[in-house]
Amino acid sequence: MDPMEKMLDEIAQNPKMRKKLKVKAMLSLVLFFVFLLALFTAIGMLWATKNGTFLGMTKAQIFALRTKVALIMNILIIAHLIVNRKIFVKELKILFG
Repeated sequence: MDPMEKMLDEIAQNPKMRKKLKVKAMLSLVLFFVFLLALFTAIGMLWATKNGTFLGMTKAQIFALRTKVALIMNILIIAHLIVNRKIFVKELKILFG
C-alpha cells in the first residue's frame, strides 16, 4: 500500500481529522472546477477572436467573465495554500533542505 494512501486511511478513522480532510478535499474540488472554467474561457477567447462570438458572448463579455474567474481562482489558491500550509512548508523543507 502506498504510504500516502495508508496515512489517508488512518485519518479517515479519526472524526476530527476526517472533517478537516473533507474541507480540504472540497476546496481542491472547487479549485479544479474553477480551473476548468478558466480553461473554457481561454478557449472561448481564442474562438471569439477568430469568429467574433463564442456561445453567444462577444470577446468583451468573455474577457469580463475570465477576469471574474481569475479573481475567484486566485482567492481559492490562496485559501488552498493557507489550509495546506503545514504540508506546503514540509514539502518546501524537503525540496530545499
